[in-house]
Amino acid sequence: MKRHLPSRREVAPLLRFKRPELSRKARRLEKAPPIDDLRRVAKRRTPKPAFDYTDGAADGEVSLTRVREAFANVEVHPSILRDVSQVDTSREVLGKRVALPFGIAPTGFTRMMQAEGEIAGATAAAAAGIPFSLSTMGTTSIEDVDAAASR
Repeated sequence: MKRHLPSRREVAPLLRFKRPELSRKARRLEKAPPIDDLRRVAKRRTPKPAFDYTDGAADGEVSLTRVREAFANVEVHPSILRDVSQVDTSREVLGKRVALPFGIAPTGFTRMMQAEGEIAGATAAAAAGIPFSLSTMGTTSIEDVDAAASR
């Protein structure tokens, strides 16, 4: 058997270069995938009242504890191999087709944590094709949120 160098056509699919990430913030987030790591960063960098408001829950935080336990108990047991080249994650929610079966839940006083507040959330939701729900304790008018999501 004679050895030969592979042709460019044979090698090209194997070479997938990653574009360099110029944003320092994005590079840091890529290195902190577990939510607990992100929570520790937020606790260190966010003023205590804002962090406690965002991190906490109502009353005795019973619902928060139960949700965390439920997520900790989720296990995935794949039993078959399946072609995932053509997966449709979209669903109909309230009569409208959305890209994923979840959305951004209402959060009051959002600008306490991020200067753009609900505008940032609505814009991100629109870009992802998911619903955004405005809180009754929102810091931005419905009209302004709608305008941002419609851009």
